[in-house]
Amino acid sequence: MSGFSGQSIIDEKSHKVRQYIFALIWIVILIHFLKDITQDILNIPTFLDAFGNIQEDVSWLPIWAQSLVYGTGVSSFLAEIFLLISIPIIKKREKGSNLEKWVIGVVIFMLIYFPVVIFLDPRY
Repeated sequence: MSGFSGQSIIDEKSHKVRQYIFALIWIVILIHFLKDITQDILNIPTFLDAFGNIQEDVSWLPIWAQSLVYGTGVSSFLAEIFLLISIPIIKKREKGSNLEKWVIGVVIFMLIYFPVVIFLDPRY
């Protein structure tokens, strides 16, 4: 009997796909994180401004909704830090973990947050 089974081949391919997707997500988050620091915190114009220069207008929203948008903006910045630290950790692991579930949850949060903020930009 061979030491390889069909399931182990599927698991290996699934692991490689996950590794690739996590690497791609990490690169996108790194670029956006650097843009956030240079543009939003340091107010330094750079070539990174082309990556997500969203200027949302929340003035027409009720105060509670404005607070929600600003709060989720801070949360997205913290989520980027979390992803930049966590993705390299889970890429080193062979099997899924609770950390990987948290990373997937945070990525889903970001995938919901960014289109909402883009919708709030009057240019779009």
